[in-house]
Amino acid sequence: MNTKTLVRAGMQYVVAGFVGVALIVSSFFILPVQQAHAAALTEAQISAILGMLVAFNVPAATVANVNAILHKSK
Repeated sequence: MNTKTLVRAGMQYVVAGFVGVALIVSSFFILPVQQAHAAALTEAQISAILGMLVAFNVPAATVANVNAILHKSK
């Protein structure tokens, strides 16, 4: 193989890589994105979550924040 053939083959890989990356990036803008919504939790489930946080010695301020967030999602 001569140098021109190697350069041409290398350029084909670069172009193919560029096209692949462009397709992946463009799919982020084309495909619809669904937002996640928290399911409504029961009071028993919220209590269980808060109980686990307390059991793992999570700071009280964090437990209070999680409590407020979980009750807002109801």
